[in-house]
Amino acid sequence: MNKQKKAAPTGSEFTPLTKTNIAENKRPYKVELALNSILHNGPRGITQPEAFSSYRESCLHTTISSLRHDKNIDFISLPDLETVAHFHQKPFNRYWLATDSDRVKALRLLNFYRSNRGLEKVKYEAWHSTSDKAA
Repeated sequence: MNKQKKAAPTGSEFTPLTKTNIAENKRPYKVELALNSILHNGPRGITQPEAFSSYRESCLHTTISSLRHDKNIDFISLPDLETVAHFHQKPFNRYWLATDSDRVKALRLLNFYRSNRGLEKVKYEAWHSTSDKAA
């Protein structure tokens, strides 16, 4: 029962933590993936099947509801008849940001999540010219 004590590790044996190491090890939150997809799609919006094929989101309506109620980001949702594949199937809703100020809120929130993971900010331009009345 002769147990040998291990020597304490020296500083050269540790890998220093940098922002790139942190970003590589942290996975994005589901809401971060949703915001990125919504902002990337722009005025076209997103539906449940598109969210599932993009980042495996199975409850888009729940994520949208959370963004509406918890983060005060408003969305417009309308049934998208193009998502009906079978007779008597209910269409999925298509969601898009209601106004340009909601787009700015979503972009700030996305960049907040990215900065917490040590990533650079992303920039999505406005979807309409300043002369347009609606987003």
